[in-house]
Amino acid sequence: MASAAAVTRQGSQAPLFANLASVVTGSDLPVGLKQAVLDVLAQQTPLDTALDGGDIESALQKSGRFLEASLAAGATPSSGAMPDLKAALLVLRQALATIETAVPPRQGALIPTGATGTPQVGIAPAAAGGTAQAASPSTEIAQQPQTPRSANPAAAVLADIAGGVSQAATSRTMSAGLAASLLQEVTQDLPRLTGNVPGSNKAVPDGHTFAAAGHATPPPFRGALPAPQSIAAPSLAPDTPLAATVHRLLDDTDAAIARQTLLQVASLPDRTDASGHRIDPAVPQWNFEIPFATPQGTAMAQFEISRDGGNESADPAKRAWRARFSLNVEPAGPVHALITLNGDKTFVRMWAERPATAQQLRAGVGELSQALTRAELKPGDIVVRDGTPPQPAPARAGHFLDRAT
Repeated sequence: MASAAAVTRQGSQAPLFANLASVVTGSDLPVGLKQAVLDVLAQQTPLDTALDGGDIESALQKSGRFLEASLAAGATPSSGAMPDLKAALLVLRQALATIETAVPPRQGALIPTGATGTPQVGIAPAAAGGTAQAASPSTEIAQQPQTPRSANPAAAVLADIAGGVSQAATSRTMSAGLAASLLQEVTQDLPRLTGNVPGSNKAVPDGHTFAAAGHATPPPFRGALPAPQSIAAPSLAPDTPLAATVHRLLDDTDAAIARQTLLQVASLPDRTDASGHRIDPAVPQWNFEIPFATPQGTAMAQFEISRDGGNESADPAKRAWRARFSLNVEPAGPVHALITLNGDKTFVRMWAERPATAQQLRAGVGELSQALTRAELKPGDIVVRDGTPPQPAPARAGHFLDRAT
């Protein structure tokens, strides 16, 4: 029920981070809301040459993937610390909802709906004859200047991530959880946050339904390839009226929470993968996103970490771990990677959608190999291709039998 409703509301978390970074300096932002905004922004991981395996491991722990598990385990957060991104989003939404009920909408403020169904904030100034036109604040915000990058930025960044995902894959450390009261609040608020209603008989959509949803950022589902997400420009200015700011941020936060829900559902063992096959419950798979802080803004990287099933080898050390991720940072553009840790070797496959980026990555294969060695990972084949990874093969016709009919 949660995924059926969340799939219609989810969206990239990048617009939320862009707007939060823009309004956090606003003078009329209440203190409590400002702290909630800062707590969400603090969940970002700097994307630079200092990135290492420990950073990727920490980013996985605070991605929101394990919030309910840590709560169920009775973990408590350290004093004054927000345990992970999902918890920070829930607190932010509570703060926004409280302010929305207390602050009346400003007269003349228009919230038109865009083509994607997501409201776009605009302020309607008075015009001659009593008419008004909505002006989007995004048209008044100059594009953030891009900081010059190294000669081979894509290879350097991917080398850092490649060395880190293997360390994160085998980590079992959980982040601290919220108090039991927040767990109760999350459980009670889930139907409302996802737009669901009690007693609904909506079936959970499968992967093919998700893929056909037609969103700019495809909803995550188990077995689907990670999708690259562009860095978003803010649609709110620091001096946007509080009522319009709260309304916009509520929509962005709802979309982010819905996406978190879908990422968690995609990680459950009793799902159907993108090819239509049931998943072996014994095979672990984690779907999550990391908000990376870059000079251009927040880059959302979608990850999938999984391990082969337990039937092909009796020796756990010989079972392969696989980590996929997609990242879209200028000037490299969309880059996709598949890292396989099989036995004592680490194999890397990369796809770049821009030929110039693919050429840069090929030039940096030696640098990536050295980085793997420094991370105590024995390099295997490292292959760079143009384009995108091959899509999962669909299930064969007649492979399933519907017993209900």
